[in-house]
Amino acid sequence: MRKVFTGALILTTMIAASVAPSFSQDEEPGVVPGVSEAVSGSEGMPDTEQVYSAIVKKSLRKGRNSKEYIGSLLGLGMHYNRANRFQDASRTLKQALAIIDGGAMKPSPTKERTPEKIIERHHPGGVVSAEVVRTPYPYEEMMQELLPQLITAELGANELTIAEVHIKRLIATKGPNGVADKLGLMSAYASYAELMRKRKRPKEAEIYQRKVDEINSSFTPL
Repeated sequence: MRKVFTGALILTTMIAASVAPSFSQDEEPGVVPGVSEAVSGSEGMPDTEQVYSAIVKKSLRKGRNSKEYIGSLLGLGMHYNRANRFQDASRTLKQALAIIDGGAMKPSPTKERTPEKIIERHHPGGVVSAEVVRTPYPYEEMMQELLPQLITAELGANELTIAEVHIKRLIATKGPNGVADKLGLMSAYASYAELMRKRKRPKEAEIYQRKVDEINSSFTPL
């Protein structure tokens, strides 16, 4: 993503670090393979089960353990959630999670994680460029996409016990950067608030909702 301004404003570029062997050259940081074409909103793409099922079938050619197939299941599950078909969404998203947990994708070791780095360069005319260099983390990014959708499905299907298990797992998931982690926590706490409301525990629901509000207020407005 590149923004060019004049004067003393900033030109911003986001690139993937070359030390990310788990991604192919045509993959982008923050883009989960198989999901981009499966997410609603693509131009000219109807939001129907037939379309998403076809993407799942196509992605299966790359193997059941491929990121493309896992991402296509996520896309289908997201479609089911939008259609309020929560039991179908839960079943589909659990299938994706089972593949991941079976070893198809593995967490990035903490000691090998590379923090984001900002490189500033000054150019003629008072223009300053800020280059953000980051390493993609496929497992963490996939989990931060998958778990909120699965939790939504489980809450909608009243699968409350397993939903709480996955909420705790989302809280424990550390993503590629601090912003992603805060967004994941917001989603988890909002889900916990909904879970407490379903269990008729309004005081605990209020506690988790306050956590959501606190994180939301910590973001600096653009």
